[in-house]
Amino acid sequence: MHGAGEETRTDRLLLWACVIASVILLLLSPSRQERAASAVREAVVAPLAALEVRTRLVQRAVTSYDSLIRLADSTIRQAQTLPAVEAENAQLRALLGLGAALQWGFVPAEAVPGRAMGDAHTVVLSVGSRQGITALSPVIAASGVVGLIAAVEETTSLAIVWPHPDLRVSATSRAGVGFGIVTARPEDGSDAFLLELRGVPFRDSLAVGTEIVSSGVGGVFPRGIPIGRVVGEVVQGSAWSRTYLVQPAVRPADLSAVMILTTPRVAAGVDTLWPTR
Repeated sequence: MHGAGEETRTDRLLLWACVIASVILLLLSPSRQERAASAVREAVVAPLAALEVRTRLVQRAVTSYDSLIRLADSTIRQAQTLPAVEAENAQLRALLGLGAALQWGFVPAEAVPGRAMGDAHTVVLSVGSRQGITALSPVIAASGVVGLIAAVEETTSLAIVWPHPDLRVSATSRAGVGFGIVTARPEDGSDAFLLELRGVPFRDSLAVGTEIVSSGVGGVFPRGIPIGRVVGEVVQGSAWSRTYLVQPAVRPADLSAVMILTTPRVAAGVDTLWPTR
């Protein structure tokens, strides 16, 4: 209350000072009034005008800086998302090309983000029994084997994908040499994960770079779908078989869309769709 009273008295004194100054100016002669007005303009008005100009310049500078910051943030976000968008577009174009080559016997599906439960190497797909999906149907991409349907609901399905320990594919080289089973490499914590081609007859030696494809044995995966390439041999004591390290052709974590092969398509085969590379 005391502070408010002091401010009121100060305001009143300023008001009376202005009134008295105005009366004095009115009593002066015209020439003296002009000189007094000029002095007021130089001492009060001009500094206030200059201050207003500086204030506007500062406001414009702040606004321009904010605009530049927003533009920079937008440019950075676009630069970060552009590679991902380009990669996804490339996947879709490749998948469309595979669909055109297959012509029939497949169901396209999207990977549903954030809905896979349980094991880390499972993917929920956007199609289910309503679209004719059944358990044990192969899941593929344009570059090769992705996984296998493990469970089916009406509108979704669950696939196990590399390097799930339960995913096994009968495999051989593109030339038909070195039959074995491709499965996940145990305790492989590296980012660039590897698979193993196990049970290859000891007499069959596979060179580094040899392409490994599904063999068609067992009737789950048709023959000829790329799995990966040999990157080395696992040293072991067996005199009857060899085990090879395989770099997979597909990283399921990088995929947003896949194809699921139907039973008739598996029976008809796909071995002519992927030429030797």
